[in-house]
Amino acid sequence: MPYLSFLFICLTWGTSFILMDRAAMALGPLSIGMFRLLGGALVLGLFWWWKRPCVHIAPSDWIHILLVGLLANAWPFTVLPFVMTQANEHGYFGLMVTLVPLVTILVSIPMLGIWPTARQMIGVTGGLVCLAGVVQDGAQRGIAPWVLALALTVPLAYATGNAYIKWKLDHLPALPLTVLFLAFGGLLLVPLQFAPVFLKETGLGGPAQPHGWPMAIVSISLLAMLSTGLAILLFIQLVKRQGPLFAGMVTYVIPLVALVWGQYDSERLTTLQLAAMAGTLCMVAMVQWGAAKSPPPQGEPLA
Repeated sequence: MPYLSFLFICLTWGTSFILMDRAAMALGPLSIGMFRLLGGALVLGLFWWWKRPCVHIAPSDWIHILLVGLLANAWPFTVLPFVMTQANEHGYFGLMVTLVPLVTILVSIPMLGIWPTARQMIGVTGGLVCLAGVVQDGAQRGIAPWVLALALTVPLAYATGNAYIKWKLDHLPALPLTVLFLAFGGLLLVPLQFAPVFLKETGLGGPAQPHGWPMAIVSISLLAMLSTGLAILLFIQLVKRQGPLFAGMVTYVIPLVALVWGQYDSERLTTLQLAAMAGTLCMVAMVQWGAAKSPPPQGEPLA
């Protein structure tokens, strides 16, 4: 099952970049992030209500949940559509998440006391080498340095949030954690959504001439239900059961899916990118094959 979850997350999150691009035809970056988070929280919240699990959340846990909601949800879910609109690209920014495994290794050492195995280090390093050609190719597209720098905060936020979950919240079930992360992340964005001066000055508001509303609504709905709701739940389960590095390796496959969608959308796809994609898949196989842990005898409850 961990490998099926891994594949679903890769396909769903790889597709999310073109969905964000379509949603941006009518919605601003902050609206996209807010609706994704609140919509995902609603979908999983209904599932949580249906299962009606008994979950005890200690007072000390709430600050950790709030921090993850801000760091690994509100921030990246707003920054990603913003940098995409600034650069008028979506496939390229799928490459930014490839840094998550490397940053995960770095933050897991002080947070979790986990040191990577030799095979994991070779796989992560090899994957970065393979994708270096893709990043170099994309950097020649004329994207402003400050936009690239802002985009790089996304993998940093994801990796830190993943390790933090394993560090401080590993004792809580995945489903309520996911609902609370998404709900807090979305609620933190609500006041900003009703601050027109802030939206105008930061460029987080909607387009000057919104269009394509049917496509935008379908896109944001898919982002909320699948990419944000179900996929994040499965991802947190992977973090809790297999560790942040295993789960973080999805970020080596997501860019490949994003680049394929970019080609579908007439974005440039070169021979160098194709070669790097093939090499990256080999590195993922090296790290992931046989790395999944067997579940405990009684398993971990979903809720």
